[in-house]
Amino acid sequence: RPLVGVGGPERVDAPAPPDAAPTEPAVLCDREGRITRVNDAFLALASRPPAGPGQTSPAAGWRAAPGGLDRVPLRELVHGPDPDARLVRPDGSLVAVRLVRRIACAGELCLVLPQRGQLDLPSAAPVGTWTFDLAAAALRRDAALEELYRAVGVPTGQGPTAVEAQQVAALSQALRAQARPAEHRMELAVAGSQALDYATYVEYADDGTAHRLVGTVRLVAAAPRRPRPQNRVRQPAGPTRRFTDQAAQRFADLMAAVPGGVGLLDRAGRVIDANAGLCELLDVRLEMLRGRTAASLTADGFTGQDPEPDTGADGLPGWLRRAATSPDHPYRADAVPLLRIDGTTVWCELAVTATPADDGSPLWLVVFTDVTERRRAAELLRSAGIVDELTRLPNRAATIELVDRLLAGPGRDRVAVVCGDLDDFSRVNSSLGHEAGDDLLVTLAGRLQRELPVGCTAARLSGDEFMVICADHSEVGGPDILARTVADLLRPTITVHGRPVQMTASVGVAQPVPAGEVRAADLLRFAEVAMQDVKRRQRRGGIGMATDGVVSSATKALELEAELRSTIAGGGLTLLYQPVVGPDGTVLSAEALVRWPHPERGMISPGEFLPVAQRSGLLRDLDMWVLRTAAEEAATWPMARGIRPAVAVNLAGLLPGDTDFLDVVTGIVDDSGLPWDRLVLELVETSLVALPPHALAAMDTLVKRGVRFAVDDFGTGYSSLARLKELPAQTIKIDRAFVTGVGEDRADFAVARAVVDMAAAMNRTTVAEGVETGEQFLVLRRLGVDAFQGYFFAKPLTPDELHAKLRTSEVVAPAAGL
Repeated sequence: RPLVGVGGPERVDAPAPPDAAPTEPAVLCDREGRITRVNDAFLALASRPPAGPGQTSPAAGWRAAPGGLDRVPLRELVHGPDPDARLVRPDGSLVAVRLVRRIACAGELCLVLPQRGQLDLPSAAPVGTWTFDLAAAALRRDAALEELYRAVGVPTGQGPTAVEAQQVAALSQALRAQARPAEHRMELAVAGSQALDYATYVEYADDGTAHRLVGTVRLVAAAPRRPRPQNRVRQPAGPTRRFTDQAAQRFADLMAAVPGGVGLLDRAGRVIDANAGLCELLDVRLEMLRGRTAASLTADGFTGQDPEPDTGADGLPGWLRRAATSPDHPYRADAVPLLRIDGTTVWCELAVTATPADDGSPLWLVVFTDVTERRRAAELLRSAGIVDELTRLPNRAATIELVDRLLAGPGRDRVAVVCGDLDDFSRVNSSLGHEAGDDLLVTLAGRLQRELPVGCTAARLSGDEFMVICADHSEVGGPDILARTVADLLRPTITVHGRPVQMTASVGVAQPVPAGEVRAADLLRFAEVAMQDVKRRQRRGGIGMATDGVVSSATKALELEAELRSTIAGGGLTLLYQPVVGPDGTVLSAEALVRWPHPERGMISPGEFLPVAQRSGLLRDLDMWVLRTAAEEAATWPMARGIRPAVAVNLAGLLPGDTDFLDVVTGIVDDSGLPWDRLVLELVETSLVALPPHALAAMDTLVKRGVRFAVDDFGTGYSSLARLKELPAQTIKIDRAFVTGVGEDRADFAVARAVVDMAAAMNRTTVAEGVETGEQFLVLRRLGVDAFQGYFFAKPLTPDELHAKLRTSEVVAPAAGL
């Protein structure tokens, strides 16, 4: 079977597993790249203890991976591109290796071949590592150090005679003195003009206690060297030194002073030297950084996205391109992902300068600037347009894009969207605060992400409204089951700021129509319409389907809203007036009643368009139009029986609690020319309960000008008679619900009498609404009602009809006829 090189595994027909382990270091991996078998050669190379008894596999030479390696992804042990990789040993040291892959029956056979002569740089001396476990007092050397000791004739004994004992004693004494030593250096002269350079540091556990010593031993020239601070870059020793000692010292001083990372790379792209800034940036010691290739430092080289990303035939990554060896040709790379020793990625901006060495060979001087946070901020800005900032779910724009993509596919008929809106979510914000409300939304978003069926995507459209997009509703049991699932997920009991909160949600589900084109925006609207229809029917936690009837009704309501908006702005409404008369038939006032004469639908009743105005926020505009029109027309009314009738305007959107209520009413009435004492403003009982001080002050100012306030539909609000004393109004209008049965129903009679008696005791007048028979009139008159309104006296009149009645004093005089 052919070995695999840089280009990736070459597959062969019906590959069979190897019968025997090769003599080279090798591992067997499953299809996910996790280690399942190792051979003794690999365990020796990785400085791992051999497998215990009973773990040997049936295949000769293969062993079950020891506990520390079993099922571990190979990429966690071997970093970098296959031709130039690094094997990480347990003590943190690295071994230069070349990875060769072969397809096996159950996965992959990987040969981990040491880079012996090939990667030993002339400028990098032989190196080995050792560790000392402080708790167990156990010294352990790697194979490279043992080989180095044998090569230079250093005894390999353990215990007090070990050459590392001096450093162990020095660091242990410092630790006992409560110090936190960083590094200990010593040099041991060996045969010839060479020496072993020992650099040892203390490794601390997460709790701050020292648990082992880690040393690096390098073979260097024994020539005297000038002492320098340890954070400075040291000149690599050996016969291939490229600079004079004096020039190297100046260069080291300069690199140490640079705040960012600086690295010097040779013509093969290998790190010759680096400053402390680069070591800190990559979280690696200088001894471990020297000799690494630029390709192995590039994060894309081992993420699995590309086995050899942007690498030329010379093995250099794209950011280290060949250039003229002159400082006049520097260049920059905006964002390059580099690898830290712990496997994380740091994004750097690079400034690269090509410069010649003394022998004319090219070198690269690279300045590394960490731009990870800048890149993360840019990513956040890019995602802001498609991701909800609070929950990190897709927002409306992303939802529409996703649904449009699904509708363009072959399975468009199986697409379904579910809209879920939390019921009475405002009570959480008002009682526990907006921070608690945000926490609740984040919790629900996480619940949807974790527990929705496969193929479903959760999104947040706005406020407390979530959307779920299902690519194939048949996989989850159909639209009904999908809607029920979403409703259940949005109906948990969640502890927010230490308090349990029970939530429910109204849910609407929509599917594309079988025939005809439908866009994502339409499908989302249909689901929202079905959800709103459930809410209108006051079914908490209900589920609605976007049927043709529901969608058609909502579409008509939407069209009606648009037409109503333009009609109010263009003055296309009209007013009728129903007289309010005294016991003798004198017209005391007339209530303005708005009507909509539609050019195509005819006269549209208030019961049809007033709910539309309320849902669309048009009530205030409608109130202002009615008040302005009624005041202007009432200013022209003639006198009847010696008085000029007042005009009564019912307000539902323009309310005393509005900060500009007094200014708006003042401006309209002043412009109309209507005297203040001929204006009656009617409000329902609920609008007059617990008014803030500024609202009461505005009403008091208008009352002092002559305006009267009337409580409309009294008796149908919060607490009826109990509130009468608190209501800031001069007139009480008895609702027609009590007037209708006043002559027959003893309860209605009792309520009417109580209202009249209490109003008289508090010096307030009463008006009975909906008087339609003589019997009702007689009973109410005997109770002491001050004025009457209803079809028994007059139907709603057009402005011209009212003018005619007032001019001729043509009114109903029930007292004369009864």
